[in-house]
Amino acid sequence: MFKKFWYLRSFNAALLELGIEPANLNPGFRGEVLALATRDQLTPKEAALVVLSAVYPSLSLVDRLGSIHVVRKWRSSPQVSEVNYQRTQSAGLAFAQTPAFRSR
Repeated sequence: MFKKFWYLRSFNAALLELGIEPANLNPGFRGEVLALATRDQLTPKEAALVVLSAVYPSLSLVDRLGSIHVVRKWRSSPQVSEVNYQRTQSAGLAFAQTPAFRSR
């Protein structure tokens, strides 16, 4: 119970660090990403990179530049393995059945 709570908390913090507001994510999409992350044993930061790969085209230029800086920092940390980073970038989120953001 507490493990899931801490994972979600860390996942939300990672999204915020990337400039993605967790409340704006579609709950169905968020659930798909979290199911993938738990199945593939991704860290919260690696799961946030999966979200970033899906929403990157819709981010503003400022948010894109900010996220690039954060990703560079994460890649040199032990919380993001190079293998999982490459997998999150090349997967293309073919599994996603729902749009990433809530409709406004």
